[in-house]
Amino acid sequence: MSHKNTFRVAVVGHPSTEQWLLAAVFAAIRTRPCCYELVTDPADRSPDILVVDSEDEDALVRWRKRDPLGVIPAAFFVKVPPRAKCAVIVARPITSGRIVDALDQISRRFLGETTATTMGAAANDRELVPAAA
Repeated sequence: MSHKNTFRVAVVGHPSTEQWLLAAVFAAIRTRPCCYELVTDPADRSPDILVVDSEDEDALVRWRKRDPLGVIPAAFFVKVPPRAKCAVIVARPITSGRIVDALDQISRRFLGETTATTMGAAANDRELVPAAA
């Protein structure tokens, strides 16, 4: 019997590019034991993971408002703000593979996912498109 975990992911920043990118990559990996679902409603307060553009001050303000204690696991582009307690960095160049790798790290480290993933970041980088910086 296979066990499948689906984690809900919300984008904080200029989400149109990131949401398009993540929707495509999440569809491509939906058959893995650990997969992700994009939260597109900004009023939805129940995501498991946040993706935050830490180079965008407006995004950081919205992240602080959404998660004042910094306890929602988050993948931050380029750098992690000091307030974040459960975070990983998505290094440049920002690609779908690196974002999924960061989400996989978060699911293993902070959300208790122990099932091995079927695609690594290198496979995602080759197969999917880079995000706009």
